[in-house]
Amino acid sequence: MNIKLDKLRSFVLVAEEGNLTRAAKRRHTTPSAVSEHLRQLEELFGLSLFERSPRGMMLTDAGKTMLVPARQALQQIKELDETARRLRSETPTRLFMGLNAPPEYLKVDQMLRLAARELPDVALELCTSSSFFIAEQVRNGDMDLGFVYGEFADDDIHSIALAPIRVCVVGPTDGCLAFPESLSERRALPWIWPSANCPFSKMMPDLLGGGREQATVVTSSEDEHTTLSMIRAGLGYGVVEGELADHWAERGGIRIYPQPEMSVRLNLLIRRDQLERRSNAAIAALIDRLWHPVPANSDTEAVGEVTTP
Repeated sequence: MNIKLDKLRSFVLVAEEGNLTRAAKRRHTTPSAVSEHLRQLEELFGLSLFERSPRGMMLTDAGKTMLVPARQALQQIKELDETARRLRSETPTRLFMGLNAPPEYLKVDQMLRLAARELPDVALELCTSSSFFIAEQVRNGDMDLGFVYGEFADDDIHSIALAPIRVCVVGPTDGCLAFPESLSERRALPWIWPSANCPFSKMMPDLLGGGREQATVVTSSEDEHTTLSMIRAGLGYGVVEGELADHWAERGGIRIYPQPEMSVRLNLLIRRDQLERRSNAAIAALIDRLWHPVPANSDTEAVGEVTTP
């Protein structure tokens, strides 16, 4: 049986997306080409892999069974290719990493120096995005690992806790001198609401004693820089990462409220099945060690391995 890898990749992507158009976009091809790949695979296997419906492409029972070895085959081919490249001393293994904050906040410079010294056969390609989209890209395999705020771990994703990150309420300089203790007074303030995909949105009900429906929301924002720009313009109050707020406060135009104290956890996400790859596990262990250094005189064993629970 002669199975072409491009057809197998199309099968796996359609199974993950449930949609020909989205799968084709990830493959950088057309929906008709992906559909033809599926037709040829079904003909080759003698099985119906998908049910076409208005809701999208749904795996049949046979398709669900075939998906497991298909993924394993693609992973083995990828590892075989990496091994061959390493043996030929050619291009190093490339890992795509998502950054959800400015590099200096994530110790990226230290990470790159350590990686260059300890993992010379690994090349990191960095991409800045939001925590939500980084988690999605790690989950679907388009990104190898990434930094996120908040909890995104599930059965497919392993989360490594790195550090609590300070989060603070920020308002315009002509706003209230002290942040109100009364929840009703807090809700009455004009708020720039974080998007539903932002981990900070989950803090708002506790901060205000109610959700968006109970608060005075003047607008919403997809990112912290936009939030801070609108705060500086006097539109209202918002919740942002502490170091970023400090940086903006140095330029004036915003007021940081020290109370209430809030934090969100910074995590490193990596697919559980990717921890079996030497390069992925090694860079994850390096980052873990960077954020959790072992004291020089400690008898505790240094963090050098990442294990799944």
